[in-house]
Amino acid sequence: MKKRVKSASKPSTRNGFTMMEALLALLVVSVCLQVGTAYLRVAQKLVAEPVDTQREFMILQLRHFVAQATTLEVESERIELVVRHERFTIEQDGSRLVKRGGYEILDEQVETVRFCEEGEAVFVEIDGRRFQIA
Repeated sequence: MKKRVKSASKPSTRNGFTMMEALLALLVVSVCLQVGTAYLRVAQKLVAEPVDTQREFMILQLRHFVAQATTLEVESERIELVVRHERFTIEQDGSRLVKRGGYEILDEQVETVRFCEEGEAVFVEIDGRRFQIA
């Protein structure tokens, strides 16, 4: 009698990756490296160039406040303005830039403050840096 040999399909026991899986993994790794490198460059620039965010917010606050003013008088050491029928003065007090009509501290650690008006524009110069506020 002849023996029948059953050829049962065995699942493949090959270990490893196909070429497509390897290429896909390589693509994912390269994209991650590019994104990571871009983030590191941005972080390096942020650390290298310190930004005085308090001063930037103060300038935005001044611009908003001056935009609401109905009258504005500019002197070299102060600005006097009327907002909603109230009179306010922005000036240096020691090492601070303050808004009086109350006492609101706008910026600290200020050495010199100078205001000037050129045509329609109003500028404030703080420690040698000049900002347009109106």
